[in-house]
Amino acid sequence: MKAEQLRKITLALAIFSTCQILNAATVTATMTNTVTISNSCTVSTTGFTTTYDPVSANVSANQDVTATVTTSCTLLAPAIITLGQGAHAAGGSTDITPLRRLSSGGGSPVFLNYSLYQDSGRTTTWGNTALTGVSIVGTGATANNTVYARIPSGQSPGAIGTFTDSVVVTVTY
Repeated sequence: MKAEQLRKITLALAIFSTCQILNAATVTATMTNTVTISNSCTVSTTGFTTTYDPVSANVSANQDVTATVTTSCTLLAPAIITLGQGAHAAGGSTDITPLRRLSSGGGSPVFLNYSLYQDSGRTTTWGNTALTGVSIVGTGATANNTVYARIPSGQSPGAIGTFTDSVVVTVTY
């Protein structure tokens, strides 16, 4: 084929394609995309570790220490952190007024009383209800919430060793 013939064929195809487009119909649709962001939280804890001296240091002085509840909640998500009564709660303990105790463990455990508070002055008990928990609003980042603990002075458990308790931390969002 000669160049002139190729040019004529190319031109004819271009004209034919243009005519097809001019006679074509079109339809459209709108695509709707949706993303739902749900509330979400994670929680971790670091309990307190301390010593208690019932013979001298803590005869008349409380042992004050802190623990940490670390949360990470969706930005602007409201949540409430509550602290359970503990594994060794004393008789009469309630979710509103927990009577927490540390146990020496074993077959005949002895106990040390302690309390967990929302404030550094240790005046507001941190309980296990919406009214006695701590309200937070998610920042989308990790946030540390200080738990203020007090082991009251003047306790003489009659045993030496390590005393422990387990408190369930719940974040309701």
